[in-house]
Amino acid sequence: MPKSTQHALITWIPGSEDGRREARNLNRKFNNYSVLKAPDKLRPGEGSEYMSLIVVGHRGEFKKDLFSSLVTYLSIARVSWVVLAMCNSSQKNYFGVLSEHNEQHSPAQELANKLNIKVSGTKRDLLFHEVGQGQAFALTLGEILIRSNPNSGEDLWFDCEKQSDIDELTEALSSL
Repeated sequence: MPKSTQHALITWIPGSEDGRREARNLNRKFNNYSVLKAPDKLRPGEGSEYMSLIVVGHRGEFKKDLFSSLVTYLSIARVSWVVLAMCNSSQKNYFGVLSEHNEQHSPAQELANKLNIKVSGTKRDLLFHEVGQGQAFALTLGEILIRSNPNSGEDLWFDCEKQSDIDELTEALSSL
């Protein structure tokens, strides 16, 4: 097993103290296999140096303007895999028929559709100790940090890929 290969870039949602703390804890646990960067220090183009980008924070902090900024960054950075380490990031919010707060797609699916990349999101609430203690992550091939189901065996992650135009439209209409 290599002593150091840094394939994962870890950051947090701007302004998220919990996200910052747990991103740091995750990086500390896997410091030979990841790089930690504050969100304001991310530079376009550097993302292509990494296999994945892990974003840590609360889903409620993942607002539209942040989503747009992430789309812009990722379209230039050319990261091929994004991991949204936040609660229910692969689940769309549905508040009832014709609610103005219904989401057409989950944050993970929307990113995958816009950028044509793989985006992993959670199917349930993600506990911060699962992130910071590395329970929701593992090394594969002894050197690549990836998202992983906790030791409890519970299925935590869902991988989203770009949907066909028909599937994207059908899912959006189902949210009305």
